[in-house]
Amino acid sequence: MKTIIIDDEANSHEVLRRLLGNRHEDVQVVASAFNVAEGVQLIQAHQPDLVFLDIEMPDGTGFDLLQRLGAPPACMVVFITAHNKYAITAIHFGALDYLLKPVSVEALDYCLNRVREKRNEGMIIEQIKHAFESYQQLQQKKMPTRMLVSTLEGIHYIPVADIVRLEAQQNATEIFYTGAKKRLIASMNIGAYEEQFEPYSSFMRVHRAHLVNLLMVDTYVRGDANLLMKDGSRVAVSRENRDELLKRLREI
Repeated sequence: MKTIIIDDEANSHEVLRRLLGNRHEDVQVVASAFNVAEGVQLIQAHQPDLVFLDIEMPDGTGFDLLQRLGAPPACMVVFITAHNKYAITAIHFGALDYLLKPVSVEALDYCLNRVREKRNEGMIIEQIKHAFESYQQLQQKKMPTRMLVSTLEGIHYIPVADIVRLEAQQNATEIFYTGAKKRLIASMNIGAYEEQFEPYSSFMRVHRAHLVNLLMVDTYVRGDANLLMKDGSRVAVSRENRDELLKRLREI
């Protein structure tokens, strides 16, 4: 895969180049940029298959770069960030991939495996658009109202208000929502969804396997420490989460 690294920190370039050279022979870094302006020029000149894109640079953000291209690039994009919560939430809502600095071997391996799996799905442009829209909403102190879930079948847009709960399925997550006609299983693990919904006061991880929309809770069953949800499902609550759950339910 023809690859460009766009990051204002020279050390990030060195680390990525070393890890890619040692473990991913199919990834060839053809150019490096250190700011938004250089990144735009290099993407237009090289038409890469993959871009590692820093979120925060001296002359703008990774989203600014994508906007300056005029249209989202038809390549895979992996964002790199250290701490920008708005950006991470937006990236999740676009079902895109990201790496946290400092980049670890394990995180890079996992990320590139996902990139290879998704490379032929042909949906990256729509995902970037949705992530950018979510980022703009978050900057305006507005919460994104739709979640994008990318599967082999296509892109699913799920209204956040319709989500009942999310349940861990090994390294994947099943999403239960109002009006669902069949099972929807996303490749992201439930920990990533917990991070995605952290800004929403109505979502809570109540068990290692369950993240629920508290607005969809019908009854808390004290004896069994279970939640009965509005869709008729029953969700276990772990002992360490019970007090916080009751507090959150009272506050909603």
